Amino acid sequence: MKYLNRVLLALLLIFEVNSLHASSIDDDTLEIYSKILPRLIFMSSQKEKIDKSLQICILRDDIDENSALTLIEKVTSHYPKGIKKYNIEFVQSNYTNVTLCKQTQLAFMFTSDHKSFSDAIKSLNNYKVITMSYDPKWLEYGVETSLFIGRRVMPYLNMKALQKNGIEFDNILLRVSKIYQEGVQ
Repeated sequence: MKYLNRVLLALLLIFEVNSLHASSIDDDTLEIYSKILPRLIFMSSQKEKIDKSLQICILRDDIDENSALTLIEKVTSHYPKGIKKYNIEFVQSNYTNVTLCKQTQLAFMFTSDHKSFSDAIKSLNNYKVITMSYDPKWLEYGVETSLFIGRRVMPYLNMKALQKNGIEFDNILLRVSKIYQEGVQ
């Protein structure tokens, strides 16, 4: 009986640990991102890169695969016919194959280890792709956009990174955004 109790306790702990990580990606936050991603492209100089469709890259580690699929499903449900006259296409990749994002207009980045994340930002900047992270802490490391979630939800822009990458946003977006300042968050 003691053995059975220990096994049940161990299984319970294993499932609790797995559910703790799964809850680190908030479904409501993904919902907000899903509405903003395509619109952000049209409010930037990236709209000039659009040929036949909007292309959004989703970068993630294996553990975030389900969250990435959820984000894609949410974008697709909000924009079933695309946006304006363009379809929305997704490229999904892990951090070891960032070159798949080369032709996209925006790369949405789930959290990863510091080296993978930093390497991806450098590559994406070389490709002139807007970088957007799930976690605003990565603005400090050169990500260009994220979300500020406080009393109000608003885009969070790293102007220094945007200028370095040569990406411009419409003045309307700049007025409603929180501007990231180094060392202040």
